[in-house]
Amino acid sequence: MAQVVILLLQNTVTLCHAHLRHILRRRRAAQLIFHSERLGAASRRSTMRGIRLRQRWYVLADTREHRDCWVYPRSQDWWERIALRVWDDTHWIQCFRMTRGTFNELVDALRPTLARQSTNMREPVSVEKRVAVTLWCLATGACYRVAADHFGLGLSTVSDAVLEVCFAIEKQLLSKTVCLGDEVGKIMDGFAALGFPHCVGAIDGTHIRIGQPRGKPDQYGNRKNYSSILLQCTVDHTGRFVDAEVGWSGKNHDAFVFRNSALCAAMDNGAFVPGNPSLTVNGVSVPPLMISDGAYPMRRWLMKPYGKFAVTPQQKYFDRCLARARNRVECSFGRLKGRWQCLLHRLKAREENVVTIVTACVILHNLCEAKGHAVLGSLTDPTPLTMPGDGLEYGENDRGMLDEGKRVRDAMAEFMYSRCGR
Repeated sequence: MAQVVILLLQNTVTLCHAHLRHILRRRRAAQLIFHSERLGAASRRSTMRGIRLRQRWYVLADTREHRDCWVYPRSQDWWERIALRVWDDTHWIQCFRMTRGTFNELVDALRPTLARQSTNMREPVSVEKRVAVTLWCLATGACYRVAADHFGLGLSTVSDAVLEVCFAIEKQLLSKTVCLGDEVGKIMDGFAALGFPHCVGAIDGTHIRIGQPRGKPDQYGNRKNYSSILLQCTVDHTGRFVDAEVGWSGKNHDAFVFRNSALCAAMDNGAFVPGNPSLTVNGVSVPPLMISDGAYPMRRWLMKPYGKFAVTPQQKYFDRCLARARNRVECSFGRLKGRWQCLLHRLKAREENVVTIVTACVILHNLCEAKGHAVLGSLTDPTPLTMPGDGLEYGENDRGMLDEGKRVRDAMAEFMYSRCGR
């Protein structure tokens, strides 16, 4: 009897549990339906709200004033009505460092690289204006904002134009303009008239001040406590640059730059001067010569002064002739920076663009010198690269070059003194 009662109680409890689970499932389903309906209503309200907001925005958009242009209007009068129509060559040289005719020749040479296609949106800035704004910035050294106001251009347009034109000048004109050319005999005659025969160039260097690169406070710092890069150039008897090496840090000695330059390697191999004509003086074979100050290491082809070791009349006369001929490169740096005054002060350019801008200035200098255009700025280089030559370190190869260079120098000193020194 007791077992029957226990069995009935167990069945009753099982049925009760099943009924409770059924009730909980029904309640949970009802709650889910309720929440879904609330979410749907909220979503519908959000959608309707978005539609109404868009409708209001469309209404406001239809009532806004339509813009007639998509660039800020600027005055074009100075360039189009004054510089192009009124100015004579004197004004052009003052502002652009070249005459109108030279400017047109430069534009024609750069047009294949700088020409841009017109679009439906607007006409591109003309090649003439982009070249002009570049010359103006290089000549005056003024900030791009001033140039933008003068030419009626945007600030970023001026910045892009200067870099594009400088890259085009380097690409199109470097190999044609900064080179020795085919007039080696004429150059040698020119240096002979200055008192130094069988010479094809005078070499020296100068500092170009730049901004301190971020994260590299000491990489370009020189001994004068500012950041700079070195420009090593070789000039002919007229002051035209026949070689340029630019980009080395201002912290380097000019002898280091010289040893690692393409010019040094080419002259060592006899490949720089076409034909590499030699001269025999007192039994010594003399290659085409270059001259420098005492900071450069002696080479068979590189003559430097005796300096404090000059004791004989021949040696003293040699030093006087070398100084007079080498003055050409110092004057060239003064004319370069006087003409392109962006090089007189801190160059306003990024580290990766400095070399191209300086190279463009060297090329433009040669163009203006070839045309005989006057230099209106200062003719004194404010940052000459002069370092003492005593105490230079010589490797085995350099010592061999030093001995050969001394023999050539002694032979040339005797030869020059015998011709003109007495």
